[in-house]
Amino acid sequence: MTLCDLDERRSGGAIVTLLWDSARNQVILRYVDTKSGDSFCVDVPNDAALSAFHHPHLYRPVQLEAA
Repeated sequence: MTLCDLDERRSGGAIVTLLWDSARNQVILRYVDTKSGDSFCVDVPNDAALSAFHHPHLYRPVQLEAA
């Protein structure tokens, strides 16, 4: 996998990074909150990359609660 940084922004402890996986022709969103430790990484539709960059929580993977 070859990843290329497309863009990164930092705000209030949150780091949002857009990556490009050229082997898969896919945009990846990485979110890290350095204050809370919350983080996720998810593929996003290529045509939604800018939206994901500005609104990362809309693309957060759904986590199922344990029974």
